[in-house]
Order: sequence, then C-alpha cells, then structure tokens
Amino acid sequence: MTFSQSVKNEILRSVRNAKKCCAASFLKAALKSVGSLTLGYGGYAFSVESDNAEFLALLSGVAETQLDVRTQIVPSNISAKGGEVYCCKFDASLGEKLGLVARDGDGALGFADARTLVPDQHCCRRAFMQGLFVSCGSVVIPQTEDVSDDDRAKYHLELRFTDAEFADAVSSAYAAAEFRRTPRKNHIVLYLKDSEKIADFLVYTDATNAKLELENIIVMRSVRNGINRQNNCEVANIEKTVAAAARQLGAIAALRDKGLFDSLPDSLKEIALLREEEPEATLEEIANRLHISKSGANHRFAKLTELADK
Repeated sequence: MTFSQSVKNEILRSVRNAKKCCAASFLKAALKSVGSLTLGYGGYAFSVESDNAEFLALLSGVAETQLDVRTQIVPSNISAKGGEVYCCKFDASLGEKLGLVARDGDGALGFADARTLVPDQHCCRRAFMQGLFVSCGSVVIPQTEDVSDDDRAKYHLELRFTDAEFADAVSSAYAAAEFRRTPRKNHIVLYLKDSEKIADFLVYTDATNAKLELENIIVMRSVRNGINRQNNCEVANIEKTVAAAARQLGAIAALRDKGLFDSLPDSLKEIALLREEEPEATLEEIANRLHISKSGANHRFAKLTELADK
C-alpha cells in the first residue's frame, strides 16, 4: 500500500463517525470532484466510479442513512492495472439535497456555482477537504530507507480538478494552506511541496498516523543531513591538512636543494625534521609533539615557506 492510499484509508475511517452535516459535506466534495451528472429514466442523477470499494461504500452509506437517497453499486469495468472498477449510482434527488445542481436561465440543469459549494462551518469545511483529497488527491513522501539530500522533490501533495473555477474556489477558501496552482494537461492542480505544510494538511484532515510517519521521515532526514555535513567537514579538514603538509614538505625540500637547511635556526630545523617524519600529521599534532601552540607551529612553517621562496 502506498503512503497516499494509507492516508485516504485513515481519512475514510475518520469520516465514518462524522456528524450528518460533515458527512454530507464529504459527499458533496466527492461528487463535485469525481462525480458525473447523467440523464436517466428518472431524470438527472449522479454517479461515481472508483476502484476503491470502501470509498464507494462510504458514499453510499452517507447518501442512504444521512440524506435518505437510494444508491446502487455495480461493477463498471476493468482498470488499466487490471483491477475491477465499480460505479455508485445515486438517486436524482441527491443533487438538490446537497445544493450541487442548479438550473440556468434556459432551465438546463448543471452544477451549481463553484463558489457556493465550500461550506462555511469549520467542521464541515474540514470534511469537505477530506472528501476532496480522497476523491482527487495524492501525496508522496520519501521512504524511510531513502532519506538522502536530494529527496526534497519527493515531498508532494496535490489535488487535481477538471473545473478551473472550482479549483480557484477551493484555493481561496483554504488560503491558509498556501496551495500553489499549476495547469496540467486538462486539469488544474493545487499542490504543496513543503514537508511542514503537508504535515499540517494531514493533521487538518485527521490523518494523524500518516502525519507521524511523515515526521519520522523529516527527523531521519535531519539526522542524516547532520551526519553528512559532519562527514563533509571532516573530509574538508583532511584535504586541507594534506594540502598544507604538501606545501610544507615542498618548502623543506627546496631549502635542502639550495643548501640552506643546515643553517636554519634550531626551532625551524626541529619542526622541519618532524614534518618529514610525520607527513600526515595535523598541525595540532605537530604542535603537541613540540610542546608549542598551533599558532606557533603555523608561524614556523610560514617562515620555512618564506625562506624557501627567496
């Protein structure tokens, strides 16, 4: 099961115990997002197709128990992945009860103005977003075994809409979420890339277990990045030490070639001989061996380099 599927299942479990008004808001969001308005023998009716039987069963249960609307779930076809797709058909009265349909000036029936669909009440607005995510949303995060530095792009949550006006209405109603907007083929996508914003979204939609899993990933990445930074720092220090030692050995060799080594002051000759004996030693190790400070050792090496360059 993907992380996105586990989030949706957690939301579905939460919605089962929702109040009547919230359950209706969840159903409204689902029908507006992925529902079809069709003409049948009894007039216009809604239907929803999905390979998630639990999702359709919840929609059917809400419609029948909360809104007294008859439903029917039937096999529809086979999906591209080989799984069976089901269709939940709703009685024609559902659209009016939810305020989803309206007639235009010519009497033609269609979806109501998108700006009127998002509920004002806080609890219902939360349920509406739950319905949106389960219907047309997805979320991707890095896996626990793969938390390297290049995983920033793997944090991604999105909602896909075929109705641009509805996408704008959702973006405006949930402005606090700070969704970003982009067109994609025949869809409008509202998305989040920031891991903390995604965590806030999961809390808002009652997917608390998923939020804990995400936080675990964030902590692991932080620890891994800290270790990587420390390792990089150690590697840089080693490279710096090797480069400095090479310069110092080169200066000492130049002094020997010029016949100047034997005439060096004892302090410079002492540190030069120690460097030749310990070519991989750090400046601190050299200083400790000579019982002098690091700045004192650095000064002596600088003096050797200066004499070699003359």
